[in-house]
Amino acid sequence: MMTMKSHIFITIFVLFSLNFFKVYGQTLEWSNTQKLRGQSVFTTIIGEDESGIYLMRHRNKFISKFMVLERYRQNLGFENSKSFILKNSRILYADMNESGIVIVKIMRDRSEGSDYISMTVLNTSFEIVQPETKICKLNKQNSLYSFDPIIKASPDHKHYLILFQSSPNSFKYAIIDTKNSIIDANEFSLGTNGPIGKINEALFDNALKFTLLIESPENKDGKLTYSVFENNYLKAIEDSNHSLVKPMLFTNYYSNQSGLTGFYTSNIENGYEGNFMATWQNLAVDSFDLKKIPFSPFILKELEGETKAALGFLSSNFEPVKLISRSDGGFVMISEKRSIRKEQETVMVNGLPSSQGKKIYIFEDLLIQNFTGSGLLAWENTVSKNQNTVNDGGYLGSVIVGATPNYINIVYNDPIAVGGDIVLAQFLPNGQKQSKVIAQGDEMNAFIVAKEGKQISPYKMVIPVLKDRKFALLKLSFNQ
Repeated sequence: MMTMKSHIFITIFVLFSLNFFKVYGQTLEWSNTQKLRGQSVFTTIIGEDESGIYLMRHRNKFISKFMVLERYRQNLGFENSKSFILKNSRILYADMNESGIVIVKIMRDRSEGSDYISMTVLNTSFEIVQPETKICKLNKQNSLYSFDPIIKASPDHKHYLILFQSSPNSFKYAIIDTKNSIIDANEFSLGTNGPIGKINEALFDNALKFTLLIESPENKDGKLTYSVFENNYLKAIEDSNHSLVKPMLFTNYYSNQSGLTGFYTSNIENGYEGNFMATWQNLAVDSFDLKKIPFSPFILKELEGETKAALGFLSSNFEPVKLISRSDGGFVMISEKRSIRKEQETVMVNGLPSSQGKKIYIFEDLLIQNFTGSGLLAWENTVSKNQNTVNDGGYLGSVIVGATPNYINIVYNDPIAVGGDIVLAQFLPNGQKQSKVIAQGDEMNAFIVAKEGKQISPYKMVIPVLKDRKFALLKLSFNQ
C-alpha cells in the first residue's frame, strides 16, 4: 500500500509558535545524467510512493506521439522505464493514488469518428490494472490539439473532476473514482443567451464540490468580467470603482472556506493599485464583500523606485505565480514580474545582410505577500533576481514554489544568461527571509526547469535539470 500524503499538508502554510532563529537544513540529491533525446525533451513529475519517484518524459508539450514512464529510487537511482506510442491520442493529466498511476487522455475512436476523454490506471511497474475507460464523448469543436479540459484531483486523491465547455454557455463534467467508475456526470448551463467565455480555474474538494472561476468576453469598455460558480449558483464579481485583474481562487480545508483574490486598478495602463480579497462558505447565502488592500509605499518603492512609487501603481507586468492557503483562512501570494521583448538583429549571410528576430523572456523580481483571514496584510517581502532567456519560450525561467510547515521555499537559477547559481529563498511565518546558493553555477553547470518541478510530499521537491547539457533530476529535501 503506497503512502499518500494529504494535499492539505502540501498547500497549507501552517502558522504556529517556533524559534525563528532555528536553522532548518536542506539536502540535495542528484540523479545520474542522461543524454537529451528528441523524443524525451520535456518532463512531467507524477508523484512518489515508498519505492520511488515517477515521471513522464515526452517529446512535446502536448504529450502526444511518444511518451516514456520512468521510476527512480528515493536516492534518485534510475530503476525502470517503459515506452508508449500514442496513436490518435494525447495525455492530458497524470497522478498517483493508492491504486497506482492514473492517466487521463483524449483519444479518437476512428470507428465512430468521435473523440473521447478516457482514463486508465497503471501499477508501479507500468502495467495496466484498470483498463482504459471512456469517460465522456466530446463535441466536434473540441479537437485533439485545440482542447484542454480542466482536470482536478480531490485533496485526498480519491476522486477526479473532469470538466469542459460543451457549448457557448454549457459545461459538462464527470467525477470519477480510483477504479475508473463514474460517480456523477451532468451538464449544466449558466443561464445566459450569449457566450460566457471560459473557465479560468476550478477548486475540487473531498466532498466532491467544485467551484469555478469564469472569465467572460470583454464588455463595451474593453474590460474582462468574472463570475464564480458553485453548487449551481452563479455570482458576478463586481466593483463600481475599479477593474479586478488576474483573479485566483483559493480554499481552506480547516474552515471549509473558499476565496478569491487578485489585483485591482482604476487604470490598467498605469498598473495595479493593490490586492482584493473575498471569502465565503456558501456562495448562495454569504455576502460577497470585496476587501481592497492598497500596496504599501514601502513595497512600491522597493519594486518600482521612488519616482514611480509616488504614483501609487505597481507594474502590470507582475503575474501571480502561486497561492498558498494559511490555516486561518488567509493566504500567501507570490507574484513575479515578467515580460517579453522582441528584437531584430542583422547578420551577414553569404555576404548579404539578413534580418533575424528573437524573443527575450525576462523574469525579474518576486513580490511575496501574506494576508490574514480577515484581509489584513501580515507582512510583505521581495526577492530580487534577473533571469533572461532567448527564443526558448521561457522554458528555463521563473521559479518553483513549495510550502513546508516551517517555510515557504522558492528555488530558481540566477542569472541564467551566465550559467547562474541555483538559489533557495526561504520565508519564515513572520516574514523573515534568508537566501543562499545551494549549487554553484560554475561548478554544477545546472539549470533547473522550474515549470516542470513539483513538490511531491510535505518535505520534498523534485526538479528536472539541464546539467552539462544533459537531463538530470534534483531532489531537495527539507528537515522535518
